[in-house]
Amino acid sequence: MTRTACLRKGSSQSRQKKQGLATQQKQQRRPTKQKNSYNLELQETDPMYLPYLTDEDLAEDPPDHKSGYVAVIGKPNAGKSTLINAIVGQKLSIVSFKPQTTRHRIMGIASDKKYQMILFDTPGIIDKKRTKLEERMMSAVVDSIQSSEAIIAVVDAIDRPKEALAMFQPGPDWSGPPMAVLLNKADLISEEAVDELASWYKENCRADKVFVGSAKMKTNVADLKEWAVSKLPLGPTLYPKGTASDQPEKFFVSEIIREKIFFLYDQEIPYCSQIHIAEFKERRRPAKDYIHAQILVERESQVPIIIGTDGIAIKKLGQLARKDIEDFLERPVFLELSVQCSEKWRDSKDMLRKYGYFDPAYV
Repeated sequence: MTRTACLRKGSSQSRQKKQGLATQQKQQRRPTKQKNSYNLELQETDPMYLPYLTDEDLAEDPPDHKSGYVAVIGKPNAGKSTLINAIVGQKLSIVSFKPQTTRHRIMGIASDKKYQMILFDTPGIIDKKRTKLEERMMSAVVDSIQSSEAIIAVVDAIDRPKEALAMFQPGPDWSGPPMAVLLNKADLISEEAVDELASWYKENCRADKVFVGSAKMKTNVADLKEWAVSKLPLGPTLYPKGTASDQPEKFFVSEIIREKIFFLYDQEIPYCSQIHIAEFKERRRPAKDYIHAQILVERESQVPIIIGTDGIAIKKLGQLARKDIEDFLERPVFLELSVQCSEKWRDSKDMLRKYGYFDPAYV
């Protein structure tokens, strides 16, 4: 059995004192001898590992405490991940100018003394599913909607906004969760166009509320968050209050590497690539933690593109990824990257299952 540590939120100012499960690993694990006994700190992968709980975690919920799930949906590149990061107060999801960067359903957790809201950052809605990978990605969207108490639809106001929810558009007989619409990038269109879109979404998509703003600039994000919290039912705290996500550290390490691939490579390379963390070893200081990440591509011709002439491209990828990984983990790492080819992995159920696309924790 493998224990999964929850990711804790840190100060947006310094990030030096993340509390909770994700930073328990950075504490020294050298045994301290006391007479004839040893006091050992277990690693989080040990079946006997138990996380430390803070006073905030042990505090009782107030009688009116709320908790529940909110699905964030929209077309690729609409700004869903940016919104999730803004609400949670920490970067959890890949943000790129290229569409379809989110593949898994990623949970972000926003907590306060009076509530806990679990947000699903879902893959972008696509009409035509070309691979089994895209089928699993759309399954994540449907499952998130079905599991939620409320829906936030992020709509790019300058990219065919009335088609943003073509695949999922609540009609007159809709009996699902209430939905709010965020007209993202609305500052780039006229006030008349904004008012017309707001009316259209209320009339045609049964939007409970339409917010006008920018996820990137955090305009009206606080009001949108307040709306979502108001839709949560009464319920207990589901995760420790300092938790920002339920995903393990190595998941976010793989996402950081994948984000850098989107940044450095063009055309089909980012979409054909998958990251597998083959090894993740914590070491006693002063040694660096060891991470071996395998980059999987679909064609042999893509391997030399990832590596680059004289290994320059993969070296730059490793440098950029390692810096962000160390910032995220708050400890030094030795990152080793390798590349291998697996033809048509995106259409292989076995490969998709191996990389978590059939795991209910991710989909």
